[in-house]
Amino acid sequence: MRKYYCILSLIVLLMLIFTIIPSWGAMKVDVGISTHAGWWSQAAADNEMQKLADLVKGKVNDVQIFPQAKQGELATWVQKHTGDKQIDILILCGQFPNTIYKPGNAQPDGSIAEKFLEDGNMILNTGDYMFYVVDGAGTNATGGLANMMDIPGISMWDDDTPIKITADGKKYVPTLVDYSTDRPWHLNELVAPWKAEIIFGQNAAGTRAEPAVILDEKTQGRLVTFYQTAGQDADPRAKAISEFIINWVPTIAGKIAVDQNGKLSATWGQIKSEF
Repeated sequence: MRKYYCILSLIVLLMLIFTIIPSWGAMKVDVGISTHAGWWSQAAADNEMQKLADLVKGKVNDVQIFPQAKQGELATWVQKHTGDKQIDILILCGQFPNTIYKPGNAQPDGSIAEKFLEDGNMILNTGDYMFYVVDGAGTNATGGLANMMDIPGISMWDDDTPIKITADGKKYVPTLVDYSTDRPWHLNELVAPWKAEIIFGQNAAGTRAEPAVILDEKTQGRLVTFYQTAGQDADPRAKAISEFIINWVPTIAGKIAVDQNGKLSATWGQIKSEF
């Protein structure tokens, strides 16, 4: 009887998935991209981010691109994706928009960006030092990252740090090859509840990392960096970041919501465990 019930439940679940989810295989994840570039050319940022959007369309629920002139609309997007009960991804191109974090660390706590992060969402940066630059100047300096993580003194220095791609990097982001980063994560400076969730590239000593996902175990917010490099327009950002989103993000966004009112959700593991 129990097995019959489980089979029936599986059939109902499959029917709901095919009728409610708009495109099979799309994650319930929205992606917002701010194209305002720091440390690489605006033309390259515009081109790479459009390529990225094209590569992940159909793999995620929705992708929106916000150029510098639409940073107000970006702030609205960030606010709407705070508290929506799903993992969403905000991608920055080396500039921290002043519409979501006040320049010069004028609001060290409670910014729109911090609320988004602490809601269990993800912020991914490529280009200049994460959260350091706003409106083309280093106004936030190291305080931007320190405030967003609540870790005084955390930094991202070390120009030309050689990075060797890890087994996880080769598995999830096959485009990655060994390279040098200018602004890696300092793993020794991470303080609980922050930890390195997965490392795709690291230095020989294992003290510096990029690309990497840094997880706040308390809020489930995640900070990610790819190619924080100076003036390197040719870095394959679109391809690498799209592979990360398509191949790795499903490992943390694996729940399939089959009822838009939140009445029924399950994972394949939960279903199979019933047998």
